[in-house]
Amino acid sequence: MRGEKGVTLIEVMVVVAIVGMLAAIAIPAYNDYITRSRRSDAFTALETVRAAQEMYRAERGFYAGAITSLAGCSVAMAGDNYTISITRTDNTHYTAMAQGQARQADDRFPQFRLNQDGTQEYYDSSWHTGNWENLR
Repeated sequence: MRGEKGVTLIEVMVVVAIVGMLAAIAIPAYNDYITRSRRSDAFTALETVRAAQEMYRAERGFYAGAITSLAGCSVAMAGDNYTISITRTDNTHYTAMAQGQARQADDRFPQFRLNQDGTQEYYDSSWHTGNWENLR
C-alpha cells in the first residue's frame, strides 16, 4: 500500500461506535436537564403566586380565589409546560397548583402544589410533602 491515502472501513466503524456511545450518554442527560428546567419554571410560578396572594390578603383581608385576580399572575405564567391554578377553600386557605401539559407528559412528577403555609407537595402516583429543591 504505497502512497494510497484514505480511511479504512474499520476506522469509520470505530468512529461511528464512539459517536454512538457518546450520544447514548449525552441525550438522556440533556433530556433530564430540560425536564428539570421546566419544573423550575413551575416552582418559580407557584412561589410568585404565593407572594401575590400574601399581597392580596394584606390589602383585602382574604386570599384571592382566581389567578386572574392576582397582579402579575396568569394561567400560563410557567409557559406552555404547566398550567397554574388556584383553589381557595375559605378566606384564609388556598392551594396553588402547577399541572404539567403536553411537553411534561413523560415527567415522573407531573403536578406540584403550594399552600398558604408554604407547604410544598409533588405528585408521582400519589401526593408527597417535601422540598422541591431535590427535584430542580
